[in-house]
Amino acid sequence: MLVALGAAGLAAVFLAAGAVVPVVDGAEPGFASAPLLIVLALLPVAVAGVFAARGRPAVAAGVLVAVAALAPGRAVLDLQFLVDASVAVRPELYLAKDLLLHTAATGLWLLLAGHVAMAVAGLLAFRAARAAEPDGADETAGWRQRWLLVVVVAAVVAAIGLLMAPFGSTDVYLLARNAFEGPAVALTGCLLIACALPLFAALAVTSGNGGFARGGLLGLGIGVVALAVPNLLAGVAVDAASLGAGPIVALAGAAGLFAVAGTRPGEGPGTGPEPDEAGEASVPGRSRLLAATGVLAVVTAVAAALGATTAQLTASGALPAPESPARWVLLVAGLLVGVLGLAMFVPGMARLLRPALSVAWAGVLLAGTAVLDTAITATGVAGTLETGPGVLWTWLAMVAAVVTACCSVVAGIVDREDDEGFGSEGGETALAGVNMLTPLAAAGVLAVAAFGTPVIVAPDYRAAGLWSAFGTPSWGLLAATLTVLGAIVLAPRSRPAPAVALLGGAACLLGLHAATLPLSSGDIEGATAGIGVWLALAGVVALITAAGIAVAGGRREAA
Repeated sequence: MLVALGAAGLAAVFLAAGAVVPVVDGAEPGFASAPLLIVLALLPVAVAGVFAARGRPAVAAGVLVAVAALAPGRAVLDLQFLVDASVAVRPELYLAKDLLLHTAATGLWLLLAGHVAMAVAGLLAFRAARAAEPDGADETAGWRQRWLLVVVVAAVVAAIGLLMAPFGSTDVYLLARNAFEGPAVALTGCLLIACALPLFAALAVTSGNGGFARGGLLGLGIGVVALAVPNLLAGVAVDAASLGAGPIVALAGAAGLFAVAGTRPGEGPGTGPEPDEAGEASVPGRSRLLAATGVLAVVTAVAAALGATTAQLTASGALPAPESPARWVLLVAGLLVGVLGLAMFVPGMARLLRPALSVAWAGVLLAGTAVLDTAITATGVAGTLETGPGVLWTWLAMVAAVVTACCSVVAGIVDREDDEGFGSEGGETALAGVNMLTPLAAAGVLAVAAFGTPVIVAPDYRAAGLWSAFGTPSWGLLAATLTVLGAIVLAPRSRPAPAVALLGGAACLLGLHAATLPLSSGDIEGATAGIGVWLALAGVVALITAAGIAVAGGRREAA
């Protein structure tokens, strides 16, 4: 821990220095932000040092590991200064006054060195926490189940706030846009941070170490504060800027993390004797998680339906506004998520189909990014076109889909913690096994090829891909690819029934990608099938074959 605190101290020095030294040549901040940024840089190591000095090394380790979990995303966010500083929305470090390409200066390299040092500190702290005696070993499963959903929801709220527009702006050189409308590098950094927040929050609470869990939540809250407060003050201090809702929403999520970090086992609602972890008393917590997942999935479906059926563009001239060819794909993706969400309210089907929902949500991102691409492209070319309500509903559907996925994954974590195996009597339950490896390997290769090649070929039409023509839809393709590959990796390590559900969700994603041809070809003149259609259909066959092997293995185990 001493070495970890030393690395964190070095990271704080680098970050504080990067807040003072210009990040690009000729850079000037939009307001006097240096004192604030220095305090925010020193805050994590100071908090961790206080807990370490008080004999709480697990809490200190949790703080450092949580801040380190956000370091990769923050580093990529800072790399926007290296690619094109003129479109970086970071007035606390640089307020652009022209569109010239400024070269990176010493401040940027100090910031990157600080993020690297913080990542190293988190790794060292994690190793120290694993080697030490658990702090808060008297914690029971009741505390984890009581606060797990609250923590994940708070982390998701913070992530949504960080993805929203940081402030309003009337300055043409300070484009205050949400993350999805900004440059690709900054979007990547924001998405890394947004994904790390709920994932690490769930992992921390389910770690089994009370001190590490509470320190992790505290560290996540500090990380969110470090990202949101500069934007909040920029909206007040910069003349051309105005206060936005994004930082306020993020800080509300951070407040939820801080509140749970301040609790102890035995406090809060539902106090009293802890239930037996293997008994039926653990079921209501899981039921609430499944119900919450179902509600979020239905909300996602409604938002996706509104995004597909309302106008994405409005025209101020006589000509009608174009419609996105991907709108019907978004409608189908939303209906799929909605049907699986309704199944979460059916006791006999909820646990059976929840893994499928943990995969199918990516279809909303797959279609939603394509819908948004039409609006972004059209408004950037034709001055008479403006975004319509469909863009807002599509964006909300994508955010709701991510929240649904997080809640579904948390429900899965709780399900795996339960000693009652799915379909077992409390003993060991056989996994789906390695017999599926051959079709799963084929499905993985086919999935990457399918999402990376076009499903529609037409004159004067160039579809976005993974390694060519990378654009806004490519992010949806990437999310779908990673989700399918994740399901393929998890299936052999799962019990037969969840493995089948995972593979079924992955097959739905590939099927949805292939269905882009019949659903969108009517709006594209001369559209014909591309090779991506046949690769996707072949991937569906491979996944169904693997699912059949899992079903056969489950029947043999039952016999």
